[in-house]
Amino acid sequence: MTTPATENAIRALAHRVYERDHTEPGDRASAIDFAFAFVTWLRANSWSYTPPAAPSPHPAPGTGLRGADLVRHVLAQTSKGDSDGR
Repeated sequence: MTTPATENAIRALAHRVYERDHTEPGDRASAIDFAFAFVTWLRANSWSYTPPAAPSPHPAPGTGLRGADLVRHVLAQTSKGDSDGR
């Protein structure tokens, strides 16, 4: 899923690559000049670089009971407290 701005940038880049590929080899800009011109175009159209988000830290390992083990433990504790010595 892409945004309209991303789709616009993809179409613009594809068009520019097509035009560059069909230019005489002696008349083509270098790959660096081509990339610079395209990034300049992106920036002129309100694009800005957003670095990837840092990976989230892994959760700390569990120290207690979870799920069915927790339920069994609670039920065992409850049943121990229910007996009044009869």
